Parts: sequence; structure tokens; C-alpha cells
Amino acid sequence: MKFKTKHVRGIFVPLLIMFVLLITSCNNTSYKGSNNVVEPSEVVKTMNNSNVIILDARSQEDYAKGHLKGAICLNPGELTITEPVKGMLAPKEQVEKVLSAKGISNDSTIYIYDNNGGVYSSRLWWVLKVYGHDKVQVINNGQKGLENANLTMSLEVPELSPTNYIAKEANSSMIATKNDIKVIVENKDSKEKIIDVRSTAEYDEGAIPKATLYSHTKNLYNDGTFKSARDIYLNYKDLGLNKEDIIILYCKSSFRATQTALLLNEAGFENVKVYDGAWLEWSAGDMPTQKQENKPLSSQDGS
Repeated sequence: MKFKTKHVRGIFVPLLIMFVLLITSCNNTSYKGSNNVVEPSEVVKTMNNSNVIILDARSQEDYAKGHLKGAICLNPGELTITEPVKGMLAPKEQVEKVLSAKGISNDSTIYIYDNNGGVYSSRLWWVLKVYGHDKVQVINNGQKGLENANLTMSLEVPELSPTNYIAKEANSSMIATKNDIKVIVENKDSKEKIIDVRSTAEYDEGAIPKATLYSHTKNLYNDGTFKSARDIYLNYKDLGLNKEDIIILYCKSSFRATQTALLLNEAGFENVKVYDGAWLEWSAGDMPTQKQENKPLSSQDGS
């Protein structure tokens, strides 16, 4: 019996070690070398480059309390409009004016951080991508990640010389409109996938018909870092999404939706759009909601 116990233990221990190593290698959460996400450790190596601009997407109040040394405050609200719906994408001219005033040029490499699970950073990332700025990445784990990397925080506000930023025309392939959603909702054979990234409580109060709930918070690990591209792919594959599907994301004002858009793009989903007007626009008109889904669309009166 002693021989058998030792023999089993001698086999079990190496197998356990192999299993742990396998799990660790399969769950590499680092975004080193990715297109849309940059690790704090990579920021350290490039932040002294004259072409690198680091944007703090937090509120002006948070920025004033301390920020990454050299970072410029740019809250995503500065790149939105209030009419016809609050929070919608600002026009090209407004974006050019704001970026020029901040000292951002067309050849700037931009890194963005926040303290809200990447929501504000991703919104800036999306706006910049929509208007053709390709060299932009979101810093994984935001402010917390930078602090964990022991980067210097400062109260000093840098002053960059104004530029003449020239944006491209908005990339319509990244944007869904209310009419796009209406066509999908009214077509029983539509193949597009609508994902609601809000909370369960918000979804239960009303949602766009055909929308599937998958909160943006599920894109994060417990420590606040983005889930790996592999895990994002597997999670959304389990949700029924394929990489070639046309996927439309929305939340209340399509800030949280851009965080999901960033990570889906990184995971290889090819046709991801953000419904810019979002729930604020949809619910303000006479559009049908999830609670009215069993009622014929033609009879909806918006009441």
C-alpha cells in the first residue's frame, strides 16, 4: 500500500504542475503588442517620446487632484453635443477645434486612461477612430494600472502649443443610427446582433427589441483589468456571436458601449458598430421597447 501511495503521489504532483502551467499560459491577460490596448509597462518605455500624448479622460476635478505627469485632461464630454440628444458624437469641426487647442497633432501617438473601467477612455478612443486617428490606445486598468507601475503623479498642468488638427470624415461603418436600428427591429429576418451593455436594472426598465443584455462590467477581471482578447472572444461566442456578425452596441448614451466595442475589435470581431443616440434617443421618441415586443410594431403609439 505504501508503494502504491507513493506511486500515485509521484504521478499526481507533476500532473498538477503541468495543469497549473497550462492554465496560466492559456490565460495570458497581457495586451502587449495589441492594436487598441496598451499596458502601463509599455507606456513607461515611450512616454518621453515627443510624439506621445497621454490623455487623462477623468473629470477635471479628478485631474486637478493629481494625474500622470505630463498628461493632458480631455474628458470625452468635450467631444459630444447636447442636441438633438445629449452625449452624441460631436461634428468634425468641434473635434478639430478641441484637439487643436489641446496640442494634439495628426501624427501624435495617443494613450488614454481613466478610473472607470475604461469607459471614458474607450469613448475617446472611439471618437478618435471614427475621425481617422489610428495611433490611439487605451491604457489597461487606467489610473490604478499606472499607479501600480509606480509612474510619477503630478499636480503640474502641462502647456502644449496649439496645433492645426485636421480630422477625416466620420467613418460611418463604426456608427449605427436610429433608423438602422428601426430597420433591424421591424425586419423579422434580420441577422444583425444588438447588444445592450447596461445593467440588468436598466435593461429591465426597458430595452430595444431584439437586444441581448451583456453588461460592460463583464469585460473586466476582478482586479479591474480588461479580460484578455481570448476570454472576450470566448465569452461573446458563448453569447451566440460570430466574428463576422454585424454587432450593434448601445447603453444609455453610448459611453459604456464603446468599451465593449474596443474589446470586441481587439478580439477579432470585424463589424462592430455603436448606436450613437443610444437609449436616450430611442426611448425619447415613439420607438417600440422590449416590454412591447409582443405587440405589432405598426400599432406602437409611444405611450
